[in-house]
Amino acid sequence: MAFLRTLSPGAVGILSSVLAYCFWGLMPLYWRRIAEAAPVEILAHRIIWSFVFITAGLAAAGRLPAAARVLGRLVRAPRDSGALIIVLASVFAALNWLVNIVGVNTGRVVELGLGMFLTPLATVAIGIVVFSERLSGARLAAVLLAALSVAVLVAGLDRFPWIAVGVSSTWAIYGALKKKVAIDPGDSVAIEHGLMLLPALAFILLSPGGYARHFLEGFDSHLSLFLIGTGIVTSIPMVLFSLSAQKLPMTVLGIVQYLNPVLTLSVGVLVFSEPVTTAEKAALALIAAAVALYIASSRGSSPAR
Repeated sequence: MAFLRTLSPGAVGILSSVLAYCFWGLMPLYWRRIAEAAPVEILAHRIIWSFVFITAGLAAAGRLPAAARVLGRLVRAPRDSGALIIVLASVFAALNWLVNIVGVNTGRVVELGLGMFLTPLATVAIGIVVFSERLSGARLAAVLLAALSVAVLVAGLDRFPWIAVGVSSTWAIYGALKKKVAIDPGDSVAIEHGLMLLPALAFILLSPGGYARHFLEGFDSHLSLFLIGTGIVTSIPMVLFSLSAQKLPMTVLGIVQYLNPVLTLSVGVLVFSEPVTTAEKAALALIAAAVALYIASSRGSSPAR
């Protein structure tokens, strides 16, 4: 922490964003480490232990009472406070996490990386359709190239690329929902985890699959500790990202975010030795062209105010 105090706000923002996206990009290594657990079991533990660490962080920062008050308002006046939007946001966050885990543990990390490349462009597409946002010709062309890349995947693979489509669409929808939430981001994240907590606990404790056995039978096993660790590897990049979002312009943050898919794709090819099909190579080329076109058009335009 003393080191961070010697840096300028911009340097802190860059360092925080790079670390956050490196965490997310290398996350497949962690999911593969606990692949012996069922994907939904991993998701449930990720929700439970993330809630524990996020709540502890809020308590340490003195923010827990404020978050509790916000939750109270949501319960007392659900229509007025946008409770339904937060519930939907928690559902899509959980779906995104599940797609990530399934993608890794079914050997489709390359496809997962392609989906992550698509995510920012999927967000732009939702902005056009849902929020009636207008784009320049170059940016619209970038979105159309991204759509073409999905069509190439669908035509060239022997299966529907639901991992790529799922990871990009769920996160883009989550972002759109968060745009409509008018409460503190930290409180919102804590409440979303709180909403997911009871279903996750019920699944672990009541499921006929006996998913609590890792803790009831030999708590010191490596799997038990790694399942607890899902809360740490989830919470750390979220804190780092929140810090970077406060310090950096969105244009800079938007460029740094491409570390995530680059690292995920690299893990799939270099670490897990997944083959890259012709369709995936063609889709990647189209996505790269779309990203380059969008970034170039962004640099040439004035930022929104």
